[in-house]
Amino acid sequence: MSSLKAKRCQRIDEEVVSSRDEISLLPDDLLIQILLLVPIKDAVATMILSKRWRYIWTLMPKLVYKDSGDECESVWKFLDKFLELHKAPLLETLSIQLGEKRPIDVDVGKLVAKAVDRFVCELELELHWTAELSSLPKSLYTCKTLVELTLSDKIIVDVPSSVCLPSLNILRLFHVVFKDEDSLVRLISSCSVCARSRVGLAISDNRKYRFPKMHKIRLEWPHIDVVCHTDDKFLKAISLVTFLVLPLEDPMSLKALDFSGFTFSRLEKLVLCGRIWLDILPLILNNSPKLRWLAITSISGYRPGNLPTSWSQPSFVPGCLSVHLKEFLWHGYRGNEEETQLIRYIFANAKCLKKVTVTFIWEHIQISAFNLEEREVIESVLKSMPIVSTTSKLVFK
Repeated sequence: MSSLKAKRCQRIDEEVVSSRDEISLLPDDLLIQILLLVPIKDAVATMILSKRWRYIWTLMPKLVYKDSGDECESVWKFLDKFLELHKAPLLETLSIQLGEKRPIDVDVGKLVAKAVDRFVCELELELHWTAELSSLPKSLYTCKTLVELTLSDKIIVDVPSSVCLPSLNILRLFHVVFKDEDSLVRLISSCSVCARSRVGLAISDNRKYRFPKMHKIRLEWPHIDVVCHTDDKFLKAISLVTFLVLPLEDPMSLKALDFSGFTFSRLEKLVLCGRIWLDILPLILNNSPKLRWLAITSISGYRPGNLPTSWSQPSFVPGCLSVHLKEFLWHGYRGNEEETQLIRYIFANAKCLKKVTVTFIWEHIQISAFNLEEREVIESVLKSMPIVSTTSKLVFK
C-alpha cells in the first residue's frame, strides 16, 4: 500500500511539474497578459520561479499601484526599481495612488522622469499625503508620447514656456497647485485641438469636495477636466473653458472668486449648485455670449433667508438668453420667491429655448422636497408662466 501510495504521489508531482513547464513554454506575450491580471507586487514575485520567469515582469507595459497603507518605504523602492529595469518598448500606463503617509526620501520627480524616458502614454499620479507638495520634472511637459495625464492633490504644476504635448488628448487636474496664472493656460493650450474643444472647470470653496459627478459628465472624448479651489490660480484660463461647474457654499467665496472683468468667451455649459448661485448667476450670464445649456442644482437644508442677497434681475437681457440658450434644467426646485423670479425671467427672455426640465428631488439624497399635493400646485404655477419660445417643452420629473 505504501509503495502504491508513493507512486501515486510521484505521478502527481510529475504532472504538476509538467503543467508548470507547459506554462513556461508559452510565448512572452501570453505570459505578460497573465501577469497583468494580478497585483503588480505578485507579478514581480514570479521572477523567483525559474530563469524563464526572471525578466518577464520587466516587459509588462502597465504599472498600476494603489497604496494599501502598509510598507510605504519598500513599495516606493519597488516602484523605482520597476521603472529602472523596465524593458518594454513603451510604458502604456503608469498609475500610482499614494495615501496619507509619505515615504521617507521620496523623489516623485525622479520617478516621473523615468516614466517619461520609457515613453509613457498614460500617467496617473494621486498623492493624498499630508506632507509638502511634490514637483514634476520639466521633461513631462515635452513628452511626445503622452496621451492621457491625471494629476491629483499634493502636486505643484509649474509649466515652462517651452511646453509641447502634441499627443495629449485627455487632461485631468484635481486639486493640484498651480505655480502661477500662466501654468494652467500653457498646459491647456499645449493639448491637441480636439482636447481643447471641451474644457471643463469645476470651482469649489471646499477642498474636501471630491466632485463625484465629474466622472459622469465626461461625455466627450478627448477632453480636459480641471477641479480647483476658489483660492487657486486659474482665472486666466477662464476664456478657454467650455463647461463650468460651480458648487459654492460660503458667501465669502464671492470675494475670492472675482469674475468681474473676465469674459467666458467659449462657455457653452454651466452647472450651478450650492447656496449662493443667485449672486453669481447674473454676472456669468452677462459675460457668456455662447451659453446654450444651463443647469441649477439646489441642495437640502436651504432657506431663502440664508442667501446674502435675492435674485437681482439684469438691467438688460444677456445675449446668451436671447440667442443661444436651448436647454435649462433645475434639480431640486422648491418654488420659493427667489427661484420663482429667476425661472420666470428665463421663460420670458430665452427666445431659443427648446427644453426645460424641472425636478423636485434633491439629487444627493434622492428625497423629494414636496408631497404630491404640493408638487401639483407648483407644477400648475410653472405651467401658467408665459414662455417666449414657441418651441419650448416643459418636463417635470
